Amino acid sequence: MDPAERPKIRTYVVLLFIAVNPEYYELSKEERSKLNDPHVKELSKHLKNVSLISLKGTGLSRDILVEVLESRDLIEIEKMIETYKVGAKSKYGTIENVMITEKCMVREMTG
Repeated sequence: MDPAERPKIRTYVVLLFIAVNPEYYELSKEERSKLNDPHVKELSKHLKNVSLISLKGTGLSRDILVEVLESRDLIEIEKMIETYKVGAKSKYGTIENVMITEKCMVREMTG
């Protein structure tokens, strides 16, 4: 990476690849809500330092959810990942892979 392209403040973007247990989709809307509410509450305590985007893959051989975490603090990202692993929905999603990246060059859309 060209040093001129490196931002002054380091920002990390972490991709969590989560295998979704098919049983999750067999739950009723109410059952999912009972899982989602505490899950969101558990993860929300980390939102001061880490942003979260969930991406649902379709057309794949199996259900993969990609969680995108962004922060200037890798320790805070790690804490959020640990919360995710033991949280309310952990039975229905297993973190299979983690990719840690550092945000570098950004070119915004001009359209």
